[in-house]
Amino acid sequence: MQTEEIILPNSMHNFLLKEMSDRLRDGLSVKIAFGGNSMLPLIDGHGDKIVLRPLESGERCVPGEVYIFIHQGHYVVHRLMRYEGDVLLFRGDNCFFHERVPRTQVLAKLVRIEHPDGAVTECESAEWRKRSRRVVRCRNWVNRSRHIGNIRRRKICSVVYFILLLLLMWAPVGGLGIPLDNFVFGLRTDHLLHASVYLFCAFFLFDWLRRRPWPILLFTLLVGNVTESVQYLLPYRGFDVNDLAANFLGGALGWSVLMLAWRIARKKNRQKGSDSE
Repeated sequence: MQTEEIILPNSMHNFLLKEMSDRLRDGLSVKIAFGGNSMLPLIDGHGDKIVLRPLESGERCVPGEVYIFIHQGHYVVHRLMRYEGDVLLFRGDNCFFHERVPRTQVLAKLVRIEHPDGAVTECESAEWRKRSRRVVRCRNWVNRSRHIGNIRRRKICSVVYFILLLLLMWAPVGGLGIPLDNFVFGLRTDHLLHASVYLFCAFFLFDWLRRRPWPILLFTLLVGNVTESVQYLLPYRGFDVNDLAANFLGGALGWSVLMLAWRIARKKNRQKGSDSE
């Protein structure tokens, strides 16, 4: 028998989803096929089914638990992160942004996951909560460190980076008593410092130069050259060709890593797009 997969729109006007919502409001538990990748790795949108229990009258939503709610006309299954007054903040385990939802829009709580291989995960067990806390901690660390989803934040961080870079390269640091002529693995400490600082230069030029690889490399090397050459004109600093070489080496290495990561991300996005067609 030939079967055809039909993808129904996630909308409050979808009669099947509206039927699910009515069943939950009537106090009945429901089981639905979960779609999407927003709750990876704990819930897989390609085969997992979830069981939802309606909330009892006056039941308080608990941060860390997963709920289904209505947000901007769509049904969403995400984790409750925290309260902000009377508003609940939800976020998918594989997402960056939050959804702000009033309590009245929360329909039910996730109580069970049924996997395609027959395994069942009880979502009110201690093991589930332990795994959830581990995933949330990991995602929170990643989200705080990268700011991937917001170009404006990256540009603000880039301005701060270049201001600190100029202060470090042009300020009179000789009187601070910092030993820069020591050796680590046969390399001078100041050369390692120069290289490590310029590792991030290409990343912070990425958005300003519209993600064009060769202009990013050119400006990275230009920044390294200008910041070192100006030291020749400063009476309290000195130009060093070895420092200049360290600037170039660190900048080129950072650019290479950035371009590799960008290409991998673009390849994954293309694969996701082809899989969804």
